[in-house]
Amino acid sequence: MSAAAASHDLHYSAFLSYCRGDEAVARRIHRKLEGYRLPRRLQAHNDAWDPARRRLKPLFRDLDDMTAAPDINTAVQDAMAASRFMVVLCTPKAAKSEWVGREIAMFRHLHGDDLILAALVDGLPEEAFHPALLSREDGGGLLQPLAADFREEGDGPRLALLKLVAVMAGVGLGELVQRDAQRRMWQMGMWALGTVAVLLVVLAAVVVTMNARENAARERARTGAMSSYMLDQVRTNLKRYGSLGMLETVNRGVMETFRGRDLAGLGDEELQQLAKLRLAMGEDAEQRGDLAGARVQIAEARRTTAARLAAAPKDAQRIFDHAQSQYYVGLIAWRAGDRDSAEAAFNAYRDLAQRLLAIDSSNPDWWMEAGYAEANLGMYALRTTLDISGAEDHFRRALGDYAKVARLRPNDRDAASAITDAHAWLGDTLRQRGEYNGALASRVTQRRLLEAMRADDPRDRQFQGDLVANELAIARIAAEQGQWSKALASLASGREAASGLARDDPDNVRRTSQVRIFDLFTLRTWLAMPASARPTPATMAAMNGDCANDLNRLKNAELAEFCKILEARRLGTPLPAVAETQTDALSESWGLDFAKERAAPSVGSQHAGTKPYAGRGS
Repeated sequence: MSAAAASHDLHYSAFLSYCRGDEAVARRIHRKLEGYRLPRRLQAHNDAWDPARRRLKPLFRDLDDMTAAPDINTAVQDAMAASRFMVVLCTPKAAKSEWVGREIAMFRHLHGDDLILAALVDGLPEEAFHPALLSREDGGGLLQPLAADFREEGDGPRLALLKLVAVMAGVGLGELVQRDAQRRMWQMGMWALGTVAVLLVVLAAVVVTMNARENAARERARTGAMSSYMLDQVRTNLKRYGSLGMLETVNRGVMETFRGRDLAGLGDEELQQLAKLRLAMGEDAEQRGDLAGARVQIAEARRTTAARLAAAPKDAQRIFDHAQSQYYVGLIAWRAGDRDSAEAAFNAYRDLAQRLLAIDSSNPDWWMEAGYAEANLGMYALRTTLDISGAEDHFRRALGDYAKVARLRPNDRDAASAITDAHAWLGDTLRQRGEYNGALASRVTQRRLLEAMRADDPRDRQFQGDLVANELAIARIAAEQGQWSKALASLASGREAASGLARDDPDNVRRTSQVRIFDLFTLRTWLAMPASARPTPATMAAMNGDCANDLNRLKNAELAEFCKILEARRLGTPLPAVAETQTDALSESWGLDFAKERAAPSVGSQHAGTKPYAGRGS
């Protein structure tokens, strides 16, 4: 280190060098590095680390446009001298930047070669590394810089971040990766998978020992209790913090308890558990986009719950269990385009909920079921026939039912979540009526409630997903009022959040589809804007993308049709044929009015939405 550098206190952990065209990614990496908390069991002992906070010291990121300056600004020189490391963001644009080269040379003069770290964020190494990175200060040959490769085809964002943190914190990469993985698994609900692993061992032992006749009854009781715990407590927590793959692991664990058993000889409680398992498997298959598999599992569950209810028609628990089957039958029928079956199942679900209230009107769980049933029927009225008055009545009755739950059981998470859903549906209904102020008020209320719940539990992905959908809804309201900037800002913010959820749960096709709908609504907003305000045709074409992928990769006919309509409007070409599956007034996932979309003028003409179907309280 030079005398000039040594005369400065090392106030910064690193100096971030980047090209002005890469400011967005620089800001993101800056935020992630400064926000990273070192796992508790690792201790850092160098000048880049603040041990009291277990975080890196602040990074210096130049916010001023000084690319034309003849000399490096004194403040920048001081920041370099006070920085323990330099992190160079490597992209093809940065490799051509004179300013980046000058910053590398200056830092090398102050600190030498070994404290310069490269972060490859775009392009191939040979086109992204600045020439100044590849030469030594003393001219003694070429350098092979330590590069954290943030590209998806490289290390990926997480491992690349850990590579930088490990060097800057002075800890081993292997140990940091291990500790970080352990912590992230905990945060995402991996504690539940640990529970599953233990339970699977115990369950396997149970299956083996069940051959001993004298222990069979006791072991079946233990198996039933553990299966119930896995299907209820573990799955509930994984829905909040885990992923679809984790949920399916739970299903497989419970299914092991039934493997090799004669299902005709199962007891009543075991039949109840098997039906619950099949509903869980059907729910997860639907999330994966496998409607045929979901329908098979749920039909089996309904047969079981119907038979149990027929044997004891006044048993509240059996009524409740069969109500769950009817709900999922309606959901899958809705997804598959079978509207008559969906309506019949949703009405049957409401009838069962009313039977529960007739048995005990003081039970908050039964009021929740009644509210869910009204919300489903409201959705059906809105989407199939655009019966706005009927839908609004259903949603307001649902809000009243949820309010009873809140009074009977204060601070109930499920009731609070259901209330936010009801406000979302009311907002959609009012938007369809053209009451934009009321629609926005409902969505703002929903967002306020969601943010309060997220503050209590920041890891809950259900709340995060609802906030993403809220951004889309607010963007649609703004766009329909001609507030283009507000609409585009909400779409950009929502897409970023949706992308994060999709990356964390890659098996969940609905998460990926949600990212795609933000792109299509962005294009839709551009097409509605005055021609002078639109981006270039190439930019719009890129946002439109390949409509075939929406059908082939995402298995989503609704997205594919929306994409093709927007493509025809963008190009001024004939509209595609009407999809046979689109028979409702509004589409089933995002409430798109395809007739209205088709009637909108194309780009060459003169011319100046909703949360994905939530069903029962999701």
